[in-house]
Amino acid sequence: MLDRVVYDIIETRRRPGQQQDDLLAMLLVARDEETGAGMTDRQLRDEVMTFLLAGHETTAVALTWTWYLLACHPAVAERLRAEIAAAIGSRTPTLEDLPQLRYARMVVEEAMRLYPPVWGFMRQAVGADEVGGFTIPKRSVVTISPYVTHRHPAVWEDPERFDPDRFTPERVRSRPRFAYLPFSGGPRLCIGNEFALMEAQLVVAMTVQRYRLQLVPGTTVELESRLTLRPRGGLPMVAHAAEQA
Repeated sequence: MLDRVVYDIIETRRRPGQQQDDLLAMLLVARDEETGAGMTDRQLRDEVMTFLLAGHETTAVALTWTWYLLACHPAVAERLRAEIAAAIGSRTPTLEDLPQLRYARMVVEEAMRLYPPVWGFMRQAVGADEVGGFTIPKRSVVTISPYVTHRHPAVWEDPERFDPDRFTPERVRSRPRFAYLPFSGGPRLCIGNEFALMEAQLVVAMTVQRYRLQLVPGTTVELESRLTLRPRGGLPMVAHAAEQA
């Protein structure tokens, strides 16, 4: 079903006079540097599906954990609400507002530190190496866990505590480059990392403007580590109108 929808959009956009200013338009005009060839419909479909599926699941999970942490830390939620009120009031935030929503981004980044949507990934060693006294043979498959790395006490003070101020520019610069890797790192860094953070900032701002989300009383939150790290059974919450809560 989704395949058919994506292929129909690609077919429509290939027709003359269908110029748009978006991601698909950029993919349609992209050309191979050596051959000059453009992408086939199948290649375009694969790129679009990657953004739709990988971007949707991971961002949704990141926002879920953000709501959970804000519900558990009312002082952080109030500071976030104050920032949003001062920066944009009641109007809908836009891309131009993102620099004034710095604390909103810090809240999302800290939520992804504690609960990275992609909690583990694998890489193959291109050559023999030694890490922490362990020999890594060539072509070995190595598992890297952001969930574990983000809680390493040698890097993160009081690692279990929810503290968005860890992501001030000064504190970010003081940490090793790969201490924080919710989007992986290096050449395999997620292509959509900045888009996901931008999207999450805006969603958080718009939601906090309108609602106060509270956990349903008696809810027990347990981790479920599938392809992504999610709360087992979902996260039941009650939405109160912001001006009434």
